[in-house]
Amino acid sequence: MRIHPECYPCFLRQTYSTLKLLTKDEELQETLLKEIMGKLAQYKGEDPPPKVSLVVYGTIAQRLGVTDPYKEKKLKCNRMALELYPHLKKMVKRAPDSLFMAVKVAIVGNIIDFGVGRAFKLESGEALEKLDLVVSHYARFRQDLERARKILYIGDNAGEIVFDRILIEEMRGKEVIFAVRSVPIINDVTLEDAKEAGIDQVARVIESGSRVPGTLLKESTPEFKDLFFNADMVISKGQGNFETLDDAHRAIYFLLRAKCDVVAQLLGVEVGSTLLIKGGTIPG
Repeated sequence: MRIHPECYPCFLRQTYSTLKLLTKDEELQETLLKEIMGKLAQYKGEDPPPKVSLVVYGTIAQRLGVTDPYKEKKLKCNRMALELYPHLKKMVKRAPDSLFMAVKVAIVGNIIDFGVGRAFKLESGEALEKLDLVVSHYARFRQDLERARKILYIGDNAGEIVFDRILIEEMRGKEVIFAVRSVPIINDVTLEDAKEAGIDQVARVIESGSRVPGTLLKESTPEFKDLFFNADMVISKGQGNFETLDDAHRAIYFLLRAKCDVVAQLLGVEVGSTLLIKGGTIPG
């Protein structure tokens, strides 16, 4: 997916949100906003939005000397999700189709904003009971999972990864490799975040080589690329991974919420829709 005109206001919202988190100096906020606006105005290319976001976060890190501005928020999100973990495990165990419930749990993790406490609605099961997958290729997902031996699972955000852990735990007898970002970027999961959430207890965790809030194959490690193209099954979480892998030359299961107009239009759904789709340029 290439960058669209609608993406630029989003970059500026991300910039201002991050600056407010790091400094109360309004003059400094304005200076950096203008600097980033200038860089974005000169940007040329057909890159996906996650790659362009490096302009935002690279500039902020360089100017303010903060490489992981969301570190505390990520830790908080993981802890809040881990508090829900026992309850969610019981819900999955009681469900008529535990795998499908675990899929819904994983997708709910991509919806919830832990920062405003919405996660706790899950304690009544309301969010899962009402979750309607607008597009669901679950039957194919289950069939492919039964045949697969080695699965590459590409993670998205801190907090959300606890929900991914529940889905991975339903993949009994499978070799699962969980890929994380190689450097901190927004609230995306890193190796440290994955260990805090216990992902290393249910999967082999590797760094993808990615420095962006997505997965750029050209910049990925040789190990990741080998797994990506040779694993029996690839599962991709979140919109950023979809934006960077939607045209990848292999079948991929995308679990996500369409969070903006550009992605929603590309998928033919409304903003806010949740999906489990088999995509890639060789969908199978």
